[in-house]
Amino acid sequence: MSKIVVLEVGRPIAKDVEAQVGAIDAKISYPRAISEVEIPKIAAEAYKAISEAAQGGEEVTVVLSGPLALAFELGQLVGLGKFKVKVMQFSQGRYVEVPPVTREHMFS
Repeated sequence: MSKIVVLEVGRPIAKDVEAQVGAIDAKISYPRAISEVEIPKIAAEAYKAISEAAQGGEEVTVVLSGPLALAFELGQLVGLGKFKVKVMQFSQGRYVEVPPVTREHMFS
């Protein structure tokens, strides 16, 4: 079973995630607008939560609501860790899994 890590910035999503996806193992919450200078700190905090959830080879489901720059920086960090990560996207009122990028996507 996948561990669930929620990163909510600006608006709460944890209750909806829990109702639709399952029990949350870690939550990083900034229920306000953040400044650009906070992004590296928040990305590092989220990376730590993902890293801890992934210990022992666990798959981690990440659900993020926040600025694009934060998502990009967190993606860079997670890519370094070589974790098994699933990403959820809010689409038409539901959280759905985003298919992973494959070698075929990269080289076709």
